[in-house]
Amino acid sequence: MKALAFGTAILASMALASSATAETSIVYGSWAPSTDPASLAMDTFAAEVGERSDGRISFETHYDSSVVQMRTVLGGIGDGLVDAGYVAGAIYQAEMPIDSMITQYASLKANPYSISAAVTDVVLNDCPECVAEAEAHGVKPLAYAGTPHFYLMCKNPISSFDELRGKSIRAASANLRLVERMGGTPVNTPTVEVLEAISRGQVECVIGSVFWLQAYSLWDVVGHVVDLPVGQYNNGLVFGVNAGFWGDLSDEDRATISGSLPTLIANAAANGVAKAHDVRRMSEEKGVVWGEPTDEMRQFMEDWFASERAVVQAWGEGKGIDSSGAILDKIEAALEKWNGIVDAAGGDEAEVREAIAAEIYSRL
Repeated sequence: MKALAFGTAILASMALASSATAETSIVYGSWAPSTDPASLAMDTFAAEVGERSDGRISFETHYDSSVVQMRTVLGGIGDGLVDAGYVAGAIYQAEMPIDSMITQYASLKANPYSISAAVTDVVLNDCPECVAEAEAHGVKPLAYAGTPHFYLMCKNPISSFDELRGKSIRAASANLRLVERMGGTPVNTPTVEVLEAISRGQVECVIGSVFWLQAYSLWDVVGHVVDLPVGQYNNGLVFGVNAGFWGDLSDEDRATISGSLPTLIANAAANGVAKAHDVRRMSEEKGVVWGEPTDEMRQFMEDWFASERAVVQAWGEGKGIDSSGAILDKIEAALEKWNGIVDAAGGDEAEVREAIAAEIYSRL
């Protein structure tokens, strides 16, 4: 491993970046908490790779922004600070506009299994410009993970979106447009500050992950969740690898790692589904009401979903992506395929993992 000096904030001369040797150690960095579904899946994946390689390949994992943060991980991988990491492309709209465009299309009707598989399928096998975009920053994209649905979570009960007119609502990315359509005022308050903002009456609602109820203690101030999905995060690059490092690995090591990536994707989705269920149950026990949406609310969201494709394509074209329409067509087609596969599997993690191996990684 190459020794890199971090200064006193991190252990001095901590060896972080690796070279491919007979005994290969891969340093993985993530901004996500160690308890995040993707982080837990990474641990499962790392253990499987170790077993498949008879201990020849090992991972050194750093979560909780301990080495790379959400805004530094792309450069951290490309520069070799870490060998691999978790990139949230929405943070890098200028550097990765295609990735950000796929994130913008949050209105796609999906589940964590299907959206993770669909995006991975398209990027790895049917979108050379997607791969080139990441590789321009020294990153080889190898696996993506989507999240469970986002919801509208409010301090007080609401029975109509009309009640949100003029109210401040925390949102990001595509959901900023959704708030505007509702007549609310979108604010991009940092997630860690939402609890205080709601407590002080500065923000009425937040659109986000059900995980936030627990992770940021929002269930202490949120009294009502509209039980109607408003999209999801489509495409976290959960395993992006330094391109040079990947190229230096032996064919055998690359095959061993790629052979376990279906486990990473399927397990991250399974963890997300399980955690969403658990957090919902715990929130209800704490008194949070999951309110049934009205027919008007449902129709509002259907109209919103239907309108977003054109908006997202225009967004991509505005960022200079000439193939915006073609890429979105591919995502839609792949998602239809993977929704069918996941439905046929009954959401069974093992069956979906086998399908990912056969439909995606066997083609690499």
